[in-house]
Amino acid sequence: WGSHARSKKSLISKNENLIIESAHPSPLSAHRGFIGSKPFSRTNEYLLKNNINPINWS
Repeated sequence: WGSHARSKKSLISKNENLIIESAHPSPLSAHRGFIGSKPFSRTNEYLLKNNINPINWS
């Protein structure tokens, strides 16, 4: 999350990994895109589509 993480995007293979971008979840920037981006449910959707057990985030 955040610009530091985005700067590493080019180092990650898109063919083998799911890349979800959003603002950092910090209270100072969450309103800039993290809120409503659903990164956890999107991750679990990806895992299920690839026959991988979803993560229990609780």
